Amino acid sequence: MTVENGSQGRPGRKPGDLVRLDAKITADLDRALNELVLATGVAKASLVRAALAQYLAAHGALTPEHPELITLAPTAGPGLASQRKDTP
Repeated sequence: MTVENGSQGRPGRKPGDLVRLDAKITADLDRALNELVLATGVAKASLVRAALAQYLAAHGALTPEHPELITLAPTAGPGLASQRKDTP
């Protein structure tokens, strides 16, 4: 997977292409997801979309070439980039 930057620091996807989905997850999943955001600099929502797309593709509901499987957006959270493990 790659992280893509679009114009104005955002991915190329248009806001109208996305549908809001609210879901509750366990504290352990949230903690692990936050650690992955800090380690990779990839946005939490982007990681969740990619994981869902991979799951759906594995079960035949999406083709493996679906864009959500390869397009990840960088996090825009305040302070997160400076906390990444690969940042000196």
